[in-house]
Amino acid sequence: MYSKGFGAAPGFPCARPRTAPPPCASPPVGYSGVYVMDESDDMRPQTPAEAALSGTGPGPGEPEAVPESDALPEDPPAEKPPRFADSYGLVLVLLIASYFVMAVAGDYHYGRMLSLVVLAATTWLALRASQVQRRVLRYAMALIPVITLAAIALSVFGSDNLARGVTATLAAFLVVVAPVAIVKRVATHMVINMNTFYGAICVYLLIAMFFASMFALTGVLGGDSFFAQIKPPNKASAIDFLYFSFTTITTVGYGDLTAQGGVGRMLAVLEAVLGQLYLITVVSLVVQNLGQARRKKPPSD
Repeated sequence: MYSKGFGAAPGFPCARPRTAPPPCASPPVGYSGVYVMDESDDMRPQTPAEAALSGTGPGPGEPEAVPESDALPEDPPAEKPPRFADSYGLVLVLLIASYFVMAVAGDYHYGRMLSLVVLAATTWLALRASQVQRRVLRYAMALIPVITLAAIALSVFGSDNLARGVTATLAAFLVVVAPVAIVKRVATHMVINMNTFYGAICVYLLIAMFFASMFALTGVLGGDSFFAQIKPPNKASAIDFLYFSFTTITTVGYGDLTAQGGVGRMLAVLEAVLGQLYLITVVSLVVQNLGQARRKKPPSD
C-alpha cells in the first residue's frame, strides 16, 4: 500500500515525488477540471446553430443579418426642389388674370400701372419656375422693379403717345424673357408631365402677348391708326390689340378689326404662321407623350 499523497508508487523507486502546487499559484489548464477557453476559440466564427443558441444570431425562420461591410451604401436624401419650381400652372393663372386686368382697367393711368405690375409679377414667377441661374434671377429681381417703376412714371407724367409706347415696349421685353426661360426649362424635363404641358401653353399665350405689344408699338410709331376700322381722333386700346393678336394666332378669321398698314399686315401673317407651327409641333408632341420619359441619347464613341 502506498500513501494517498504525492509519493512514489511501489515498484518505482526512481520516480520523482510529485509536489503540490503553491497555494497562490494559479492551477494549470485542466487541473481543476474546468474548461478554460483558449484565445483561438474566441476568434473562431460561430456556426448558425451556435449563433442561434447563444442569442447572437437570427432565430429560426429569420433572415441572416448582413455584415455592415457588405451592406449597400444608402442613397443620399433627395434635395428639396426650390420654391415655385415648375409652377407653370400658376404662371398660366397669372397670364389669364393679366388679360382680364387689361380688359377691366382699360388704358387709363391706373389701368396701365396695374397691368404692368401684374405682367412684371408674371415674368418674375416664370423665371423662378424655370429655375434660372441665381445670377440671372438676381439681375431680374433688381431690373424688373426698376424698369416697371420707370415705365409707370413715364406713362403717368408723359404724353399719351409716350405712355403707350413705353407700356408696349416694356410688355414686349417682359414677354420675350419669360418664354426663353420656360422653353429652356421644359426641354430638360425627363418625364413629360402636366407641368410640361402648362409650360407649353404659357409660351403660346406669351407669343400672342408679344405680337399684341408689337402691334401697339407699330401704331404709335406709325402715327396713324393701326386698325382700318378705328379712325382718328379715336385710338385703339390695349385690349383691342390683344383681341386682334389672339384672333390672328388662332386663325379664327377677322371680323370687326383688321390691320391697314403694310407692316401691321406682315406682322399678322408672321404671327399666324408661327402660331400654327407651334401648335402642330410643340403642343401636339407634348400632348401625345404625356406621362412618358424622354429617350436617353446613346453615348457617343
